[in-house]
Amino acid sequence: MVDKYQKKLRRSPLFIGGDVVNTHANELKNCLLKIIDEMALSSDIFNLSGKPAFCRKSKFNFSTLIQFILSFGSNSLGHEIGEFFEYRKGVPTVSAFVQQRKKLSYTALEHLFYRFNECTFKKPVLYKNYRLLAIDGSDFSLPYNSQEDNVMGDNHFSTLHLNALFDVCSKSFLDVIVQKGLHENETGAACELVDRISEKHPVIIMADRGYENYNLFAHIEERLFDYVVRVRDSDNSCMVSGLNLPKTEEYDITKRVVLTRHFSGPAAINTEKYKYLSKKSRFDYIENSKSPDYEITIRFVRFLLDDNTYEVIATSLPEEIFSMEDLKEIYHQRWGIETGFRELKYVLGLSAFHSKQENSILQEIYARLVMYNFSMLIAQHVKPKEKDLKYRLQVNFTQATKICLNFFRYKGKEPPYDIEATIQRFLLPIRPNRKRQRVSVSTCVVSFNYRLA
Repeated sequence: MVDKYQKKLRRSPLFIGGDVVNTHANELKNCLLKIIDEMALSSDIFNLSGKPAFCRKSKFNFSTLIQFILSFGSNSLGHEIGEFFEYRKGVPTVSAFVQQRKKLSYTALEHLFYRFNECTFKKPVLYKNYRLLAIDGSDFSLPYNSQEDNVMGDNHFSTLHLNALFDVCSKSFLDVIVQKGLHENETGAACELVDRISEKHPVIIMADRGYENYNLFAHIEERLFDYVVRVRDSDNSCMVSGLNLPKTEEYDITKRVVLTRHFSGPAAINTEKYKYLSKKSRFDYIENSKSPDYEITIRFVRFLLDDNTYEVIATSLPEEIFSMEDLKEIYHQRWGIETGFRELKYVLGLSAFHSKQENSILQEIYARLVMYNFSMLIAQHVKPKEKDLKYRLQVNFTQATKICLNFFRYKGKEPPYDIEATIQRFLLPIRPNRKRQRVSVSTCVVSFNYRLA
């Protein structure tokens, strides 16, 4: 018997030939599954066991194992397995899954992440003919494992640090570098991320305080990219402290700085223009004291924010083309990467790992990155209908991510709903100039046994 919902759905223009139209979402899902099937043909290169693996008939064969790791969230493993196999007769045990995942190298999920990006981000979204890429990092607390060398302090505290390159216009992670907390080096990772960018369009790299570093600026300019980086202005050891910048509340001034390994000579006489770099200071374009100096031009802009505080931006963008207001707007776009980290942790469940082993944890990190990009590609395709309302509307990306994850888990050929129409039901008003004080809260590891969806 056909219910009222199905009768209404069949009268809808989205219901064609008995099937709901999910063309864009299905293309992305099929693309992801096709890459997994291609990887299954050469699964030996992702085998850690040293013995033949993924060749016997198993509930967790190579393709199913990858799809399951992509699909689970923050529930316990037993509940995740039950939901994935719909609690059918013969549902595999947690032990069966753990044994299979130990054979799988995290490089399989890493390969899937980069291959999926290659297939889907062929035409980037631009902002005034520039591609806006943000760089930032986030810590993940890990369950204690005495066999790992990443334990800090008497409390056996350990973390992994995720350094990410994020496209703020398409809301997608393009590249990542994972570091152990004991060996964290954000600016070094940022330089590597910049060097790995393969881009035909002009690029603006955005970063927050902590990335004010001459070496990073030089890496960006050597790639013929531009940057907009927030710097400190209240510390004697910060970049702007020795440049003799104006004492006014706001300024827009360009400085030519010469970086050198020579302690004497011009560097000792003109400390405002010359910046001495010791042997311990990393600068990849001056090898030693015999190497020539390196000159860089930096524009410093100080402006007033709405909360009556001042911020300083270091940029390579010219004053003739980009005004102070333009820089404010560009830097404001950087907040997208913060939202991305929040959704990775608390919507897709990356704050609750399902293992203590580093290899398994890295599997989950790359899996969540894949599913985040998958969800955003679908959600970005949804355009809220224009209505005569006080505020413009935007997609609720938190709800959209959950809907897209459920769509990926669906085993049938076509789910009984239109995914874009479902996402349209969860819209939020865009309230300009709305403020909320950011509260920093310390986090800890989520227990394996007591978890909520």
